[in-house]
Amino acid sequence: MAGEVVPEGPDLKEMGEEELWELINDNRHRISLGVRPCIVIPYLRQARVLTEMDEDEILSCHNLTNRCMRTSYMLDLLRTQGRNGAVALLESLMIHYPTLYTQVTGRKPSTEPSRFSGLIKYSELTEYLVRAVTGMQKELQEARCEAGRMSARCASLELEIGQIMEQEEKSRCLQSENERMQRYLCSLQRDVTKLKDEKCDLYIRYTAAIEEQSAVNERLHNLNLQVSDFHSSLFCTLGNSEMHRKIFFFLLLLDQKQCLSLQVEQLTLDCKMHQQKSTMIQSQMRELQAERDQVRNCQQSHHLNFPVCCLLKHFNASLFASHLTSLPRTLAPPFLVRSRPKAIRVNGRILSISFQGEELLRQLTVVGGNKTGVFVHQVTEGSAAHTVGISNGAQIVEVKYEQNHKALKMVLEDSTLEEAMWALGQVTGLCHLSLRPRQDDYEALLQQLRSCETSSGDSFYVRVNMSLPAGPGGTLAVSCNDILHVTNTQPAGTEDMWYASQVHPCQLLDLQSGTVPNYYRLVVSFLIPGNIPLAFQICRVVAQNKQKAVRIVSTGRLGRNPLWVSVEGEKTKSVDSGTKTCSSCVTLMPYTLVTPHYPPICRPVLLLPTVLGRILDKKLAGWQGFHSCSSRNFLNSSSFSFLYTLQGIHCVLPLGLDCVRRLHRSEIFPIIIYVGQTARSARKLRSKLQRHGQSEDQLLACSRSEEPLLDKLPCLYHTVAPDSWCDQTSLLTSLRTIIWEEQKKIVWVEPDLW
Repeated sequence: MAGEVVPEGPDLKEMGEEELWELINDNRHRISLGVRPCIVIPYLRQARVLTEMDEDEILSCHNLTNRCMRTSYMLDLLRTQGRNGAVALLESLMIHYPTLYTQVTGRKPSTEPSRFSGLIKYSELTEYLVRAVTGMQKELQEARCEAGRMSARCASLELEIGQIMEQEEKSRCLQSENERMQRYLCSLQRDVTKLKDEKCDLYIRYTAAIEEQSAVNERLHNLNLQVSDFHSSLFCTLGNSEMHRKIFFFLLLLDQKQCLSLQVEQLTLDCKMHQQKSTMIQSQMRELQAERDQVRNCQQSHHLNFPVCCLLKHFNASLFASHLTSLPRTLAPPFLVRSRPKAIRVNGRILSISFQGEELLRQLTVVGGNKTGVFVHQVTEGSAAHTVGISNGAQIVEVKYEQNHKALKMVLEDSTLEEAMWALGQVTGLCHLSLRPRQDDYEALLQQLRSCETSSGDSFYVRVNMSLPAGPGGTLAVSCNDILHVTNTQPAGTEDMWYASQVHPCQLLDLQSGTVPNYYRLVVSFLIPGNIPLAFQICRVVAQNKQKAVRIVSTGRLGRNPLWVSVEGEKTKSVDSGTKTCSSCVTLMPYTLVTPHYPPICRPVLLLPTVLGRILDKKLAGWQGFHSCSSRNFLNSSSFSFLYTLQGIHCVLPLGLDCVRRLHRSEIFPIIIYVGQTARSARKLRSKLQRHGQSEDQLLACSRSEEPLLDKLPCLYHTVAPDSWCDQTSLLTSLRTIIWEEQKKIVWVEPDLW
């Protein structure tokens, strides 16, 4: 026909078998990537170059994991059919993949019967082409419908994006306005505070003026008495002369009038000054209340989104916290819960000194901590501490003083610098300091501080019970169950912060360092009503990180203060009330003290949940280097200790969580592995559970009942995610790796909180 493009490639009917397959193999990669076997197999089946068995093998073989492999395998099967296989493949490409057909053969596709090889009868070919065209038209219609839906979806998304951008712009405007108002309110608050200070100074000056006026009045009274005596004597001297008596009374009345005029002027000036101050304060308070009402109305009318609301809550919490921090900390702040004996004997050469300890921290400064001891560093010259002979280099081991008619004694033998600073700040009135001369140790500490080997005398390890994000100024980001080495409880330039380092899991090596909120700050942050920012940050950590973010710790010991060893002058019952015990006290303890332990080469293994542990214990016991320990052997302490101390033998314990504390008391620290369970992971173990007389529901119930008990363990444990293994073999492989890794780690154990 006129206008038809003459094909550039050779005629396929004239090509031999080898030429056809050479043409196909040259484009094998392109065909493997572009052809779906399920599309072309019906034509190949009708051309009788593939059988039903071939079709099942291509589409269902597990070894063929992707479409390219299935297409390549189909080409291999067609190669066995010789020239018919090649021709049938190219004809199927001409029907279903015309573009790919042109790329492979260099010819334009056509559906004319003369272009086909005759492998399929004309009637069957016509019927197949009709079905193919119908299917293509249906696919085209579905594609157009999908394109229409996608276009509508895109339009709706663009509309939503526009609305979101508009809301974001409004939010930014409101946020900037809120920040401006916050700055303005802060400035007003500073002005109000300044006015209060001025008012307080005015009251002080007014009181001093009243006292001075009283003294002046007393002196004037004495002077008036003297003047009266003088006037009497003068009156007697002048005699009965009328003219003299009038002059006398006139001078007397003139003197009294001048005194009264001066007093009236002074009182008038004082009243005017007080009225001006009062008017200014009232106007500032009215403006502040108006700004707050405006913010509240703006929030209600514009429906502020979550970030702006959080900023407003943060602003209110900051106002509350500022008032809180301005109050003196006369009550005991929450310190780390730790075990302290009821009476600690202070040994060694001790010097007890008594003196007036008003504002004791202004009389002397201290350095050190729980590791080195707390030492007197500087003594203010002329103070009571200096007068009684206290000098630098003496360790403060004990302080006694009276409070509310009670004799209090606090031992600072092993207290941190933070605890010691708080304890010394509580002293009022007469106090008794017990000092131990340790000049050499004090000089060594000063040398370490000067050389920056250490920043204080503090050193202890804590387990973090809540995840905290990184903050400004070098604040360290920590996760729940991290181990921190606290080396300074009073870092310079910070308030209510600790300086700590993350610890290497396998050795006592400090890693990344920075500041973290101290125990007091975290506890108070959750006790202050309306203090949202820290809770919001933790919720954000929970949303961003699927790992555990908070650990709720139970304790039976709610001590008034770990520093108070005894309260003298009271009954024994009152003494013990400082460390009262409750049956079930659940509190948010941000940190708990831990101590490192280094067990022998092989630690016993405890698998949880117990239903799964009973199934896997026998598998683990069959490995080289593992041994199953029955409950009878465990009850026999001598045989169990013998198995535990064997070189290179892991004992597999068929026990539950209630045995962990008993093992710790025997200096045995098992590797605790908890395999998390879901309905999907339980189905993977269905056959093993049924073989042991268990069901999937029993496994899930056991997992749900034992998982909350993990937080009560005094040590760390390892959790295996339920989606990290696919069958029992991969689970056992993971357990072997975990046991090998956990064996190398340091065992961190908490003290008994009950």
